[in-house]
Amino acid sequence: METEGIIVMTIIYSGVILVATFVCAWIGARPMGELIRAQEQMYDVVLRSTLLLDVKPRSFTILTALVIVCLGLLGYVITSSIFGALLLAAIGAAFPAVALRLLRRRRLNKLEDQIVGAIQTLASGVRAGLNLVQSMELIAKDGPDPIRQEFAHLLREYEYGVPLNEAMIKAGARIGSGDFRLLFAALHTHRERGGDLGETLDRIADSIREIQRLERRIETLTAQGRATSRWLGAMPGVVMLILYFLVDPEGVRSLFIDNVGKLLLLGIVILNIVGFMWIRKIMSLDI
Repeated sequence: METEGIIVMTIIYSGVILVATFVCAWIGARPMGELIRAQEQMYDVVLRSTLLLDVKPRSFTILTALVIVCLGLLGYVITSSIFGALLLAAIGAAFPAVALRLLRRRRLNKLEDQIVGAIQTLASGVRAGLNLVQSMELIAKDGPDPIRQEFAHLLREYEYGVPLNEAMIKAGARIGSGDFRLLFAALHTHRERGGDLGETLDRIADSIREIQRLERRIETLTAQGRATSRWLGAMPGVVMLILYFLVDPEGVRSLFIDNVGKLLLLGIVILNIVGFMWIRKIMSLDI
């Protein structure tokens, strides 16, 4: 009789969990769908407009879901707790945005390194008797990637009927670099007021070269502080891995199981993020 009661309670308990899961899924379906659509729109802007990659946003969404699931399972296997699974799943959810930011930053650095050479190509083309569009075609055909892709995209918009000034403004906003906005603004002003375009381009190249020299000087002076921020940000994770694999695995697991340990971990994560962002803010100088 007692066994039958336990079976009945187990069935009722399972039914309640099933119904609660269904209700939560039904309530959260629409907000989750809107969140996924908003995330895919962001992926579309970054992948296709900024990075000029022919990658479907849905593919990146699926990849993000796989990363979240894999890291969540890994966290549960390591810590034997839901808290550890949720912690690593949260890291997995942030991973795609960080990866896109790194790709965007790397592309922007390459573009800024190539802009002076592109301006010199424009100036040479203008002095050889070509107009501005024809000089841009030299970069679109013979320039190095990724600046070749950007000018090819700009000229493609121009060929499809977009005014050149508007295409240059869109290119400056798409690239997100002050150097390119300066270049396109100067070209826009020259098209309206006239003047010696070759001399104007030479002055722009000299100005951008000086700005980049100052930026590299600042990066050199702040390199130690930025490296310190990265090491301090990674140190809690490194120490925890050392404790888990070499010193006290059970003690590390207890941090993810006990309520006090969970609070300590939450405080460590928050303070670590705040300290990392604080140091990065101090080391970030804008000229």
